[in-house]
Amino acid sequence: MESAPRPPLRHRLRPVHWLVLDVVAAAGYGIVGWGVLGVRIDQRLLALAGLAVVCAALVAARRWPVPAMSGALAVFWLTPISARLGWLAAAPLAYALYRVAERCPIRLAAGALAVALTGPVATALPSFRHAGGVLPFGLLLATAWAVGVAVHQHRRYTDELLRHQRAHAERQATDERMRIARELHDVVAHSMGLITVQAAYGRLVADRQPATAAEALTVIETTGRESLAELRRVLGVLRAQEPAGSEPAPGLADLPRLAEQTAAAGVRVNLTIEGEPGPLPTGLELSAYRIVQEALTNVVKHAGTGHARVTVEHRPGTVVLEVTDHGRGGPARPDGHGLAGMRERVALYGGTLHAGPMSGHGFRVTAHLPLPERQTT
Repeated sequence: MESAPRPPLRHRLRPVHWLVLDVVAAAGYGIVGWGVLGVRIDQRLLALAGLAVVCAALVAARRWPVPAMSGALAVFWLTPISARLGWLAAAPLAYALYRVAERCPIRLAAGALAVALTGPVATALPSFRHAGGVLPFGLLLATAWAVGVAVHQHRRYTDELLRHQRAHAERQATDERMRIARELHDVVAHSMGLITVQAAYGRLVADRQPATAAEALTVIETTGRESLAELRRVLGVLRAQEPAGSEPAPGLADLPRLAEQTAAAGVRVNLTIEGEPGPLPTGLELSAYRIVQEALTNVVKHAGTGHARVTVEHRPGTVVLEVTDHGRGGPARPDGHGLAGMRERVALYGGTLHAGPMSGHGFRVTAHLPLPERQTT
């Protein structure tokens, strides 16, 4: 089974790693800024102090965007003293404003933009005779702010979508548990009631009417066997897509017909049976069939390929199912009700399921279904 795709870099790095990267970036910016602009400022102490503040803003912007923006803006306001201070503070101020828009609510972000735009206005002070820097600096800040707002909105949308998906999955699980409870009640309640009545009656007449007590025991035995058979049938169809009808439940012997149906949908299936098939419980056969069916449905819907391979391997004590395709693959394969159903079917028999992209192109679903130990009834 191929390993799951690694998460994005921003999810793998720890806060201390980001801090180191920010410090390195700020140091590099400070060196370049001093070499290009700082040495040309007459007030060297002011230039060093301003450069130190904007470098600190670069480091702090990730965790404290508002204070970082305030520091960079304070340096920007010193532009009337030296225009080069505005150039030094422009990039750190834009980055801090981006962080504010990305992290903060839209009202606070809008206020931050309004305050930040006073920086470009300060480049025209004190006489407003030279306002050439107002427009380019203003566009830089507005662009950084707009990008931050877009990222913020995208993350909000993604979080909301994930919450809806989790709520939908929880509702599905609750509905499924209720359906299981109803089906088990329908199967068990009548039979167990009859067994209880017969057992109580047999206990009352056991001493005086042994033959009648034996008949009660026979009814208990027959009802118990029928109940066990019905329970096995219910467990086999709990995750069926359609309600159980008069036709027998499908099993591994019906996979060739499933392959023909899938081919009619546009995906040719190469079916391979390995090992010596033996008698399997009806419920396990149905679960195995549904797992292959759902995996092939995903291939038809999402893989974008015309070919798939199904392998059924009969091992001692285990049935192994593998469905592969060489389509688009990747982590975008939806993990919805189909894969959830496969996992529940496998978990019903204490097995394991692995589903994920293969290296390069393609997707693989592998299920191990242990055979239950035979019981003598």
